[in-house]
Amino acid sequence: MNTKKISSIVLAATMAGALGMSACKPTQGQESPAASQQASPEESNTLLALNESLRSELGDAYSDSWIEGNQLHVAVTTEAAAAIVKAAGAIPKLVTIDAAQLETALQAVLAWRNTLPTEQGAAIHKVIPDGRTGTVTVFVAPDQLSSVEAAAAAAKPAGDVPLVFKESAGLASPL
Repeated sequence: MNTKKISSIVLAATMAGALGMSACKPTQGQESPAASQQASPEESNTLLALNESLRSELGDAYSDSWIEGNQLHVAVTTEAAAAIVKAAGAIPKLVTIDAAQLETALQAVLAWRNTLPTEQGAAIHKVIPDGRTGTVTVFVAPDQLSSVEAAAAAAKPAGDVPLVFKESAGLASPL
């Protein structure tokens, strides 16, 4: 196998793991005092089990989930799914893009990354789907941010799923 193919496989495996872990992630950014309180291990396990149950029950209407203020929040695409989430004791959020659409967009962005010139592709440090906002976030080294944004604007690799670009101080990705 050549180095580029191995790197692609490693990146895909890493992103699959990150995507699996992102299905129930803590909030990012500034938190309220209630959100900063840590749930006990038992409470966390209960919320994670509830998330898995809801994800299975909601099917295509499920988009994402996160824990905030020791409560499970679930992004869903239909009013019926929101009612199920609420009845289960979680907090629903109506969104327009489901988990499958986000996964498709994520994989398309990762494939597109491999078509970029080496310096641009290596400057993409991380790609993360976000069901709360219906976006895919691309973390890029500051010196390549504008060129990667321009390339994405021309190629539209995620289709109808919006891309959000953020500066990253991470390490270059192997290609």
